[in-house]
Amino acid sequence: MTASKPAESNLVFRRQHTRLRGIFFDEFVRESAWLRERATLQFPPQPGLKQITVRGEFRVHPGLPAATPCPALIISCNGTTLARISPTQPGPWETTVGIPASAAASVLQLQLTLEGVAWTNFLAWLGRIFSGWPALAAFQPYRAQNKNRQLRLTSIEADGEVVYDFTNRHAPYSVTFARRHAKLGLNIVGYHAADLGVGESARCMIRAAEAASLPVAIVPLKLHCKATQGDSTYVARFQDTNPHIYNVVHLDAPGSADIDHHHGPAFLRGKYNIGYWAWELPEFPDSWLPFFDYYHEIWCPSDFVHDAIAAKSPVPVITMPHAISFPRPTMSKADLRAKFSLPASAFLFLFLYDLNSYSERKNPRAVIDAFRRSGLAQRGASLVIKIHGLAGNEAALESLRTSLADLPGTQLIARSLSRAEVYELEAACDCFVSLHRSEGFGLAVAECMYLGKPVISTHWSATAEFLNESNGCPVHARLIQLEQHHGPYGKGQTWADPDVTHAAEWMQKLHADPALCARLGAAARATMEKDFSPAAIGARYRARLEAIASW
Repeated sequence: MTASKPAESNLVFRRQHTRLRGIFFDEFVRESAWLRERATLQFPPQPGLKQITVRGEFRVHPGLPAATPCPALIISCNGTTLARISPTQPGPWETTVGIPASAAASVLQLQLTLEGVAWTNFLAWLGRIFSGWPALAAFQPYRAQNKNRQLRLTSIEADGEVVYDFTNRHAPYSVTFARRHAKLGLNIVGYHAADLGVGESARCMIRAAEAASLPVAIVPLKLHCKATQGDSTYVARFQDTNPHIYNVVHLDAPGSADIDHHHGPAFLRGKYNIGYWAWELPEFPDSWLPFFDYYHEIWCPSDFVHDAIAAKSPVPVITMPHAISFPRPTMSKADLRAKFSLPASAFLFLFLYDLNSYSERKNPRAVIDAFRRSGLAQRGASLVIKIHGLAGNEAALESLRTSLADLPGTQLIARSLSRAEVYELEAACDCFVSLHRSEGFGLAVAECMYLGKPVISTHWSATAEFLNESNGCPVHARLIQLEQHHGPYGKGQTWADPDVTHAAEWMQKLHADPALCARLGAAARATMEKDFSPAAIGARYRARLEAIASW
């Protein structure tokens, strides 16, 4: 399947759905236009349009005999004559015509026809036909149609807003007008109730879109999802229909082939379809290239992902980070720790991940090794590891338990938590650790930064775009090649090998220096609030949709 063009009847004020025919520019008067005989201007449907104002000028042409009259102009709408103007004196003119409601609600065609030029146009035609005949050279001056050029067009307005500005000869259609009136609503399609990253991705988008006052339809993706469906934040607003022009579909690229089967072919047809994709390695898989066919463009959560996808993409790829905002837990740290049966006074390092995200990439062994090397288990610190996605990942769980068996001061939470409980767990701990090999964004890193926690994180891939030494604890890493396949991550690809000793040193520094924890945590929170707020990210959505509307 190849992404279809959006239906014209559903789109308002997109430049490619306007038409200009018969309008010309010249050097006689550079700041206006003229027509040879008739022109047609097609407007998209504009329900509620009351009137159109046409402005122009009668400019005497020096190449004509004195007192040559200006042509008259007939203005029609969808074949019905609305006005006739006949300037008698040089200077500006304008006329305003009422638009029938039936015409405004459909594709509106404004016709402009010159009157009083039939004879000179005929002579111009003869001049072109007999251009090589010296005996008929008298017809040649008429070819310039100078009489027609005396009636100039400067602008056309709809209910007081400029639609065409002919002083801008390279782009007379007003982008400002197009953007102001564009229908920018989003159908956000995803696993909105799922307890997994791609589900939270869709929920983040809802928050950002609504912060930007974009109309939103929340459409649950009908494709199979093995994650638990425990997030009820938006369940009451679920709908199967996608009424807006723009579909944004949150899923892994290969799932795109199943959308028509589960939602019907009409779901994507006639829409502007955007795939919201994440990918965690520098090279996008060749086997995924066919899935671009379903979309007009791709959005992604980081520049790291952008660079990987854009290198192979036939469609635009735009970075649209996740919006990080949620109610911060109000319970005291002591109460939160009691809720999760965590040590009351220990310095708690937290690591959490989804076993479905591939343990090899999330790299829990590095976190465990770093904590072991730090020696902090014997000094009142504890490592808390929270996992979910247990079904089908029993081997990975058993490997994790084995790694922790001989390490004192560790707490394993192996059960699903609601999003609110995840935030509470993050708030209950003192530091978040992510020694990942690669991240497409790093939601847990960003969430803990939003909560004002210092974060120790591999200094590579997407997390390096927002975590640095001014607001966190970046860990040195070297790049290595994968020696075997790990799910979609193919042998020979590149990812990071974080320096476990450096991570252990960060753990020791934070454990020993409460002031450092406070300073980095405050800076981390400020970064999230400034650059990743729903308002900031939603503004990026709006700007992009307005740009699309101006094409």
